[in-house]
Amino acid sequence: MKRDIVKNSLIAQDVFSVLADRYSSNIFRAVYSGLKASSTNYIGGLSKKQFYTRLKNLVLLGLIEKRDSFYRTTTFGSLIYNSQIKTMDGVVDSYWKLKSVDVLGRREDFPSEQKDTIVAEILKSTGNYKTITGKHLTGIEIVKNFDNLVNKVLKLLENAKKEVYFATRYHQPDVSNKTFETFGRGVGIHILDGNPEQISLENRLNAIIRTPPNRQTLDLINQIVRSPQFDLMRLPNLPISFMVVDGIHVIYETANYSNPEQFTTALAIYNDEVEAQRFIDYFWSLTKNAHIPKLLQLARPT
Repeated sequence: MKRDIVKNSLIAQDVFSVLADRYSSNIFRAVYSGLKASSTNYIGGLSKKQFYTRLKNLVLLGLIEKRDSFYRTTTFGSLIYNSQIKTMDGVVDSYWKLKSVDVLGRREDFPSEQKDTIVAEILKSTGNYKTITGKHLTGIEIVKNFDNLVNKVLKLLENAKKEVYFATRYHQPDVSNKTFETFGRGVGIHILDGNPEQISLENRLNAIIRTPPNRQTLDLINQIVRSPQFDLMRLPNLPISFMVVDGIHVIYETANYSNPEQFTTALAIYNDEVEAQRFIDYFWSLTKNAHIPKLLQLARPT
């Protein structure tokens, strides 16, 4: 297997070495469209010898072949052309637009929401929005203060539009209230509660039902516990807290191995579908050892 990896690496090195020559890459472009073998147009002012030397190198690498009096790209060559040359041409055409994205990204005096909107519009205009957003323009923030973490969580909940996965081992009243408010806007909520039993979400909901502060709050709680849009499960030994919003934003705390019960730092990752899906999968894997509180079992008879 190691030998195959080395071999593949050498092939890639050879391909990029040849295509780094602008005359070879121009010949490669011409062949992709179909180049007559009898052509006397040697591209870019090359001599006959220079032209055929480069053509031969492309053939030896398996990028092109001669078929029916034409040079055409092989299957391998077509894949290389579309994934590298064609993509590169499109990106280069958008060079200054993409440069402006980097400049804007370094601006700390620009509101983040407006910045994200402008960046998205620039990328859409280049045709690279789907290619870049998820993998290369992911926003990452390190959160070292618990109060800052709460603010990040509140902001994500405020902007949630579809669905929230929330695994938590902390109780913070503002976050709880915002979670209920988010549900009230029609957002699906999935909660994995890792709080100690005395302050578990089930006990807090029961307390509100027993002594509601007002009729509006009681009605909301009754709606929550009966709604299929709301999941609540208990897992007392939850290893970390994390939240996924709308399948693209993630915020999670890092494990403190010396003192697992104490918050240390958290990471907020924005616009990353892959990372978000990883944490959604992690959420459901944790639920295998969780249980549904009696409050919900009684409210949702089967």
